[in-house]
Amino acid sequence: MSQFSKIYPSLKPSIVAIASRVSKNPELPDIIGTGFIARSDGIIFTNDHVIKAIKKLPRLKSMGPEDWPIVVLYFHWVPDKGMMIIDLEVKGVGGLKREKPVEGYNYGPDIPDLGFIHVHIKNLPALKIAKKLELQEGDEVMLAGFPMGTDTLRAPGWLHQLTPTLQSGIISAILPFSCDNPHAMLLNIMTQGGSSGSPVFNPSNGEVVGIEYAGVVEPKTLSGKSGLFIFEDNTSLTFAIPAKIVHEIYQKIDDVEEFKNADISQFDTIESLIDKKEVEIRPPKTPTMRQVSPDEILKDFYKK
Repeated sequence: MSQFSKIYPSLKPSIVAIASRVSKNPELPDIIGTGFIARSDGIIFTNDHVIKAIKKLPRLKSMGPEDWPIVVLYFHWVPDKGMMIIDLEVKGVGGLKREKPVEGYNYGPDIPDLGFIHVHIKNLPALKIAKKLELQEGDEVMLAGFPMGTDTLRAPGWLHQLTPTLQSGIISAILPFSCDNPHAMLLNIMTQGGSSGSPVFNPSNGEVVGIEYAGVVEPKTLSGKSGLFIFEDNTSLTFAIPAKIVHEIYQKIDDVEEFKNADISQFDTIESLIDKKEVEIRPPKTPTMRQVSPDEILKDFYKK
């Protein structure tokens, strides 16, 4: 844990929020999911169910047919000034498909819950994806994302957090059992809406060993005068796609025609976007605190 606290600051800029263009919050768009930068040329990994949710979001009338109803929120630290939030325009989204079912025994889904977003930005800080899961049941893992979306960042009623939320836990089970080709990991970390797509880290080296995609919920019933109310309660158990599956898909990205034909030399960098002011940029904000005067200390206690 102490070692990861030294690694985490270099990993945090690679974790992005996926937000709707149509939002009820003027100061920060509604976050619907988490993603992380998998390649420096603008490939962002998230969940396929986040991609499907994107396609159902409301669209502005001013949007063209090639415009997507989301932006990727990139948190950019400016030394001596504060945190800048940059809206990265999305050029494309995608998921996975499989023509034939998996042969042999397969305890997991035929298609992993993995999707991607493409932004035409280069020189982004990419995370390293482990080739396979080296950790065992009982080993500690770290997970970072945006649980509860914008609501967490605005918990007191205003924007008071400009960073992902980091959580820790252990691998409770490797599914279906400890083997070379697990289809999932079960973590004892509570998941909530907005954290889908969060990277799971090996705390010893900062490599991505999985991607969160779902949580275990407990169905419950509540009886009352109006009848029976059925609801689901969150548990502290979360599923994650293990590293081997993620890495295999990562290696095949270059075979996708759209990426193969992309002219990276024409892509902007974060710095050039800021210089050209071609994206929506929320100015850097650095904390300030009003000093407390002596007459404000315990003044009610001493009032006669």
